[in-house]
Amino acid sequence: MRVPLALEQRPATAAGEASAGRIDAIDGLRAVAVAAVMAFHYGAGLDGGFLGVDLFFVISGFVITRLLLAERARTPRPSLASFWFRRVKRLLPAVLLVVVAVQAWMVLQDPPGLRPTVNAQTLAALTYTSNWYAILGDIDYWDVTQEQAPLNHLWSLAVEEQFYLVWPVVLIGLTTWGTRRIRHPHRLLLAAAAVCYLLAHLLYFPGAQERAYLGTDTRAGALLLGAVIAFRPGLFSRFSRFSWPAVAVLGWLWCTADIDSAALYAWQLPLAGMTAVMLIDTAAHGQRFRRALSSRPLLWLGHRSYGLYLWHWPVWVYLGVNHPEWSQGSKISVAVCASVLLAAAGYRLIEHPVRTSSWRPRALLPVLTTCCVMVALVTTAPVAAPVDAHDNGPVVTGPNAP
Repeated sequence: MRVPLALEQRPATAAGEASAGRIDAIDGLRAVAVAAVMAFHYGAGLDGGFLGVDLFFVISGFVITRLLLAERARTPRPSLASFWFRRVKRLLPAVLLVVVAVQAWMVLQDPPGLRPTVNAQTLAALTYTSNWYAILGDIDYWDVTQEQAPLNHLWSLAVEEQFYLVWPVVLIGLTTWGTRRIRHPHRLLLAAAAVCYLLAHLLYFPGAQERAYLGTDTRAGALLLGAVIAFRPGLFSRFSRFSWPAVAVLGWLWCTADIDSAALYAWQLPLAGMTAVMLIDTAAHGQRFRRALSSRPLLWLGHRSYGLYLWHWPVWVYLGVNHPEWSQGSKISVAVCASVLLAAAGYRLIEHPVRTSSWRPRALLPVLTTCCVMVALVTTAPVAAPVDAHDNGPVVTGPNAP
């Protein structure tokens, strides 16, 4: 089967770049994104640092679409099973390591009132449904006290994994038959992203922002924006003269955005996504920012940013539970050092070896499945009901959970 004309004319460049390997500047941006999220979670003065997650989303949409287009250019029938298996190899082992560590903490120390919610969040993490558990289970991302939610941050991984499950099927459809009718697929993706941002605006209610902020449909806009520049590399590089103003806008949003503000869902989320797209497109297909983002410290952190994101919040919760007497500065210093060390160890011992291994699905999947089942069984130990931060009433977990 011949590759559709639309792919030959434009995305072929992305395919060629994908086959050339990673883009260092993108790894540098990952380091910047995780630093913003950590600053927000640690109360280090970056009130809008949660928007670092949106930068992660745009990067993920760009990288994954770029890889899929490269594979689509190599073969007319790319294997979805192979793609999903590679995602499992890349993402699940590190999550398992963190979840096992948190469960070990629960078993060995059993902090009062923490284990029930952790057990429920563990099951959600293993099934990549953490965002919908937070929405439907009324375990608010911001209102549950830190002593109750060491796995709260995994909602964003759930959004990405759900996107990875659906997007390859849609992309193959677009590149197989859709391009015969759709001359500019990137415009369709821009329209779809706009719909997602509109949903976030419509579903936002003051004081009850969980559905708008955590929903897969409301947060897929940033992922789709990343896909746009994979389909049309260099689309925004013509506006490179505005790249420094884009940095200023993004920095302003990271410093001032309010997670429970109508403005965030009306225009700040799409603005953060568009500025991130401009920066990624400029860094990936131009020269601006490349040298700064490709510095060795940023690359080192960028390669370990996934593990750093996974570890930073459980470490912070652990310190808050066991050392409430510590000052904020001491806690931040220890949390940053411990998170970096754990992320580096996890990358060296688990992430990189598994990702680059030659293990086939029939060998690796049973091992990972067994590990997941064993961790899930640990969560079935009977414990008292957790306390909801809203009204201090019990939260239902297990098979009858909402």
